[in-house]
Amino acid sequence: MFQRERFRALRSLLRAIETGLVDPDLIPLLSLINSLQGYYSTSSCSGRIQLAATHLPGEKFKMIVLSKWHRPIEEWELKQTLSASKHSDLWLSVQGPILHIACRDLNCSLNLLEASRKAGLKHSGILWIGDRIIVEVTASDKIECPLRLKGRPLLKEEMIPHFVERINEVLIRAKNRISRLEEEIRKLASQETS
Repeated sequence: MFQRERFRALRSLLRAIETGLVDPDLIPLLSLINSLQGYYSTSSCSGRIQLAATHLPGEKFKMIVLSKWHRPIEEWELKQTLSASKHSDLWLSVQGPILHIACRDLNCSLNLLEASRKAGLKHSGILWIGDRIIVEVTASDKIECPLRLKGRPLLKEEMIPHFVERINEVLIRAKNRISRLEEEIRKLASQETS
């Protein structure tokens, strides 16, 4: 059963890579994870900055995503998106990488969690235990803050350059954990072959 699901997931991942739906900076890590027999990836994001119109953050089905960047942004991009929106409530979020990985058994999932924690992805954990174990690998690096409430801006114009600098720093720090995780997964791979 696990191998059949793994084959389907890997085929789906290849199609997603071919159509540009996978964050390019995650492809080497995903390839490495998926080369190991006890694991396969099911979904992933390398981290992003997002500006959304919503009353409260996290209202997935009520929010309108205005812009999403999987890279550091420029000051003009934030200003342009803010000025183009007429929504009364705008929230900015920065989220680090998140990966969902199916593991063959508990031992594989514990090895993955140990590698994740060593890479600084300390908020990782087991999401599901069944015929396979789903591990969510995620970073604690994040920001969620309102930029406009009830039509009133909360960020002064002169603070935008400093704000953009800080949100970019958080995103870059979070994305750096991807290469650290890749190093730890390589150690797992060497254990698997020895």
